[in-house]
Amino acid sequence: MNLSEYEQILKQILKQIVSSTPGLRHAIIIDEAGITITSESKFSFTADKNVSIEKIGAIGGAVFTAGEEQGYILGYGNIDLQITEYDKGLVFAGKVGKGVLCVITDKNVQIGYVRTIIKRFGPKISHILNKYFETEKESLDENLKKLIGTDHLGFL
Repeated sequence: MNLSEYEQILKQILKQIVSSTPGLRHAIIIDEAGITITSESKFSFTADKNVSIEKIGAIGGAVFTAGEEQGYILGYGNIDLQITEYDKGLVFAGKVGKGVLCVITDKNVQIGYVRTIIKRFGPKISHILNKYFETEKESLDENLKKLIGTDHLGFL
């Protein structure tokens, strides 16, 4: 499979998550660096608010990483699930292999249900992400080989 096929599978999973119950608004998969891999939303962000899924993913990744570090410092071990509660909604973040699944919800969502959804889909997303990153590395290695093979000056 190529990268876009893995992204399509991940997008289908996110679509299942977002459409599983009222109150779920957005689902984002980000890598460990906070770069958005794919996302699915019931509603679009408006351009006039200067908000984008990529920004939300990057911030979500930074907050998740900070929470992981806090857990290590406290001796609590690995983070299981991170929930940030705001006046008008919640952001859930859970580790899925080499990535993070962020689920953004309304305020009145059932927290236990969202937790269950993340736990249910987490292993499948983790497995697909592992394949995705393997394919990405192979693609990068192939492109580097091509680049080096075109070195006519002999520097490399």
